[in-house]
Parts: sequence; structure tokens; C-alpha cells
Amino acid sequence: MRNTRTMRGMLAAAVALTLSAGLVTVSVQSSGPSAPLADVVTPAVAPVRLASSVPPGAQQVGIVDPLVVTATDGTLNTVTLTGPDGKPVSGTLSPDKTRWTSAPLAFKSNYTVAATGAGTDGTPGQPLNSTFTTVAPARTLAVTAVRPSNGQTVGIAMPISIYFNRPVTDKAAVERALSVSPSIATEGSFHWMSSQRVHWRPKDFWKPGTTVKVNSSLRGVNAGNGTFGAGDHTSSFTIGAHHYVTADAGTHTVTLFENDKPIKTFPASLGQAKYPSQWGMHVAYEKHPTKRMRSDSWGGPQEGEDGFYDEVLPLAVRISSNGEFVHVNGATVRQQGRANVSHGCVNLSPANGKFFYDWVQIGDPVNVVNTSRPLTPADGDISDWLFSWDDYVAGSALHNKPPAPVATPNPSAAPAAAQNK
Repeated sequence: MRNTRTMRGMLAAAVALTLSAGLVTVSVQSSGPSAPLADVVTPAVAPVRLASSVPPGAQQVGIVDPLVVTATDGTLNTVTLTGPDGKPVSGTLSPDKTRWTSAPLAFKSNYTVAATGAGTDGTPGQPLNSTFTTVAPARTLAVTAVRPSNGQTVGIAMPISIYFNRPVTDKAAVERALSVSPSIATEGSFHWMSSQRVHWRPKDFWKPGTTVKVNSSLRGVNAGNGTFGAGDHTSSFTIGAHHYVTADAGTHTVTLFENDKPIKTFPASLGQAKYPSQWGMHVAYEKHPTKRMRSDSWGGPQEGEDGFYDEVLPLAVRISSNGEFVHVNGATVRQQGRANVSHGCVNLSPANGKFFYDWVQIGDPVNVVNTSRPLTPADGDISDWLFSWDDYVAGSALHNKPPAPVATPNPSAAPAAAQNK
């Protein structure tokens, strides 16, 4: 015989199913004395959402950044980026399959994006299909040279010079794409010498043994006025021994310092009163076993005038672009140590000049003192140490204070043709 009480309890149990807002709610009630059980909520699976970093139909898209396709609430199944030649562009899928990053994009190109994905439960989502076009530059910007050159070892006063193939309108955008990475912590700043040349110098002289990496990540950078960076450029150099030179027109001497200690003092002859050597911090930046020197190349006596010279002199170290050298001149040995008779150069004897030539490094500081005429930024393309630190920093495009106008020679012109004697 059946237990009718038990049957009534079973019949009294009710199950109510309610579908609302994508949720399944199960309510269980009992006729027994115990409290009702809590509702059990099971969330519905959200569909996968695919997105592109470039809006559909976008025009004039920059190429600094790659195309990125992402999947939210799921994973990517396939991503295809097709270029104007109909060939797929390579890309990299993240390990979790939620992010695909393309290889670098090209200028002036039409691209088509097609992507599919699935939700966490494997359900396919809405596919992504779009097109876009990259920017077409009116002209391109490139680094034509970096000084010091790649792999070079230089002295403690050598600034970094970066030369461009055309004028830069948006200096701030270009400067943001440049970086200097010394192996020893070094405070420094960029300073625009002209619209086609920017320098970087440390606040104080470099520390010997520092390795410096210079990176110009210009590819795709908008340099202003329709000009975009054509490509990147990387180089590195090393700082050599701690050398310092003082050329004193008052004592007619040249003193060589190494690690802040004097190692040699030579008798010398500097510029005469009519053609004084220029006082200020010079930088040695060229070495010539022999050098032809003409007085008319720097504005001195012209051919046929009194004092004109045209000579080939040995062991010449250029210290400015206005014709100043430290070099051997056997004709002034008797005046060296006694009088200043040159046309602005620093004259040494053959023996002393050879020692100096062999010892000095490109990038060593040569400080000329006790003369009547100052060295100015217009006298050469390495004028970095003539600026106070505040004024040098002000020459950066990333600072609010505008730099003072600086007259500098065209780096592609012929400052190297000027030479005193």
C-alpha cells in the first residue's frame, strides 16, 4: 500500500523556470517546514567582440604603430591583413590568442582586415571586416649622418650631432623620436643648432669608459609640413681617456692634462694681435697628417696682399670651423714660448707637435685663454660648450623657453676649407 502522505509532499513540490535578461533562474519550493532554497543563477555566455586599432574606412593613417586586432570575451581564430599587392602582411598572435599585431605598415597603401573569433564556449562571433589607407608623405625625412660615427672612440667633450636631409618643422615630434642611452648615468639635453641639425651634450664632460647608444626612431614620425620619417637609425660610440688641453696666449704655452693632472707643457705661438686666436672651449674634431692652408680661405690676406700664405703644413688638428688648428710650424719655433705671431692657429715645434698629434683624441677639449677675441657659435659647428647649461637646455624643442637664434654654417658647406696658420 502506498504512503499517501509522501505522495502529497512530492506533488506539492514545484519547480519554476524563469528566463529574464539572459539568465536562467531556478526556484525550488517545498511544502516541508524548512526554509526555501536560495535561487541558483547561471550567467549566459557573452559573445566574443573583435576590434581593430584602426577605425573602418580610415584615411591618412600613420605608420608609426602597427595594426592591432583584439578579441574580448573570447579568442581570435583567424586574422588576415592584405596589402595593396594582394599579399598578406605577417603578424604575431599573443599566447592567449586575444591580440594580433601586424608587421610595420607601409606609406601610401590600402589595407583590408578580416578576422574571426569565438567566445569562451566556442560559439563563433561576428567577424571583423574593414579597410583603411595609410598616409602619403609629400616628402620624407632621413638621418644623413651622426657624429661621433658608429664604433668611434672620442674624447670627453664630444657632443652628439644628428644631421637631417631636410629642414624639420615639428622639432618636438622629431626630438621625441630621438634617444641617447649612456652606459653610465649622464645628465644631458638636446639642442637644435638649426632646422637640419640637432645636438646632444652632457651637462658636464663625459666620464671615460662610457658607451653611448644613439637611436633615431623616425620611421613614420610626422615631422610637419607633409614630411614624415623614412626610417630608423642607430649608432654607438665610446668615451676614451680623460684628456684636457689649455692653450694660453698670455704665457705662450700649451699644457696637456690627463685625468686632471698636467703631463706636458709646450712652448707655443698663438694668434698675433691682428689675427688673435679665439678664447673659449674648442673641441678637437679633425686630424690631418698634412693640411694645405690658405689665408684667403678664412677671410685673411688675399692672394697678392701682404701676409698672404698658401702652404702645406704637417700634423694639423682642427679645433674650430673658422680655420683654427693646433699644428706644427717650424718657421715659428724661435717665437714659440715668447711671442704670438700666427694668424690664429696654435703653433708647435716638430717634436712637440708630433707628441700632441699622437696623444690628442677627436673630441678632446681645447680651452684657449687670454686672448682678445671670443669664440662664438658662428665660428664652428661644435659650439656646445659656449652655452650655459640653462641656455643649452632651452634649445631643446621639448622645453617651453624658445632657444636663442644661433647662426651656424651649413654642415654640407665647406667649413673644413678654412684654415689659419
